[in-house]
Amino acid sequence: MLKIISSYLQKESQSFIDWDSDDFPQDTPSTNKAINDGNYEEYLTDNVDDFDDAIELDDIPQESGHTQFLDEMPTGNEMLGIPPDTKEIVYPNPLDLIYDGIENHELISFQYTNRHGAYAGLRTVEPHYTFMAMTTGNEILVTFDRDVNDIRAFIVGNIHPNGVLYRGVTFEPRPEIGV
Repeated sequence: MLKIISSYLQKESQSFIDWDSDDFPQDTPSTNKAINDGNYEEYLTDNVDDFDDAIELDDIPQESGHTQFLDEMPTGNEMLGIPPDTKEIVYPNPLDLIYDGIENHELISFQYTNRHGAYAGLRTVEPHYTFMAMTTGNEILVTFDRDVNDIRAFIVGNIHPNGVLYRGVTFEPRPEIGV
């Protein structure tokens, strides 16, 4: 148990003592009778009732400051150039997703695990071509990654199932990504 010996600290610590406790002197004067009697609910209700009539619902603007801009802010897909009404086709097999995306020059999206086994997140890419790596034997997908606005290569075996092809969202193959 902590014993407070300084009169200053003892006075300051009284605000932390439980009001109903035997340790707190019950005869301490207070400015509010409701608190002295231990009737906290009455005290809180009285204060709320004082302000009830002060605010009318008609006085509150229907659209607060931050919600005015929500309609103007682009969603994640819009930032990646995907229109809101785009049809998304889910592919259980990553190879079918990749080959359809390459053949039709359509944008694809997939979950990916990097070569070290760490989850790398959702990637939205323009697939250009695949090749077999001579050193590892892995099939590699070469893309333009719209999330980072740069060229990226992915190990096809590390692409998770249930990727998405955005039907009708096409891209022009980039000349800097040569075959």
